[in-house]
Formats: sequence, C-alpha cells, structure tokens
Amino acid sequence: MPTLRYVEEGDADERVKAAYEDIKAGFGSGQVPNVYKVLGANPTILEAAVEHRHRVMDEGALDPNLKEFLAWATVTLLNNQFGIQIHTARLKRLGYSDAEVLEALGVLQYFAGISVVINGLNMGDDVNENVKRFL
Repeated sequence: MPTLRYVEEGDADERVKAAYEDIKAGFGSGQVPNVYKVLGANPTILEAAVEHRHRVMDEGALDPNLKEFLAWATVTLLNNQFGIQIHTARLKRLGYSDAEVLEALGVLQYFAGISVVINGLNMGDDVNENVKRFL
C-alpha cells in the first residue's frame, strides 16, 4: 500500500484527467498505473513525469526494443517489483523468450557482481589503454 493516497479518475481535476487520458492512450495500455494515480495529487509533478517518459521512451535514436530492455534491466537491478512485472510482460509481448530473459539476467548478474569486485578493489581507473582510445 502506498504511503500517499491515489487520485482516482472520478476525483481528478481537469489537468490530472488529461494526463490520465494520455497515459491510458499510450503506455498505460488502457489503464492508469497506480504510481501515476499517486502522482495525481500534484498535477505539475504528474505532467512532468508523463512528459519525461514520453521524451525518454518515444523520442531519440535508440531502438524502442533496446529502450524497453534498458527499462527492464533498470527496474530489475533496483528490485522494483511493479516495474519487473510490467517490463517483463512487455519484453514477452515484444517476442523475447524466457530463455532470452534468463540470458539477460545472467548478463545483469555478471556485471553487477564484477562491479562489486572492481569497486571493492578500488580499480575504477584501471582501464586498458586500448579501451581508453574509444572514450
């Protein structure tokens, strides 16, 4: 249960209703995710979040499938249970198999683990000269 109340569509002011309609027509698949209902208590914050999501996910040069994979990886690493469910479902809807999702988890596991080792050894600046020329 969230620490702040939901603003349901029937209780929303016109700005919040407009944002909810935008969400439902786009990334919400016909619904308003509860996190956005909580943000509805502050229309400015809600509108900014929706606009930011549109700019990040709907614009730019990156392939939309890559963006979805990045979103999934981020929520997975942050242990965001809501996001894990949503973005795993989206990956499956995009055609990724269970084996591919598991392979991606293996990549996350390896790089999270080796990063702990690198950080623990304070080796952040220990970059090979052949790599540095691409930076």
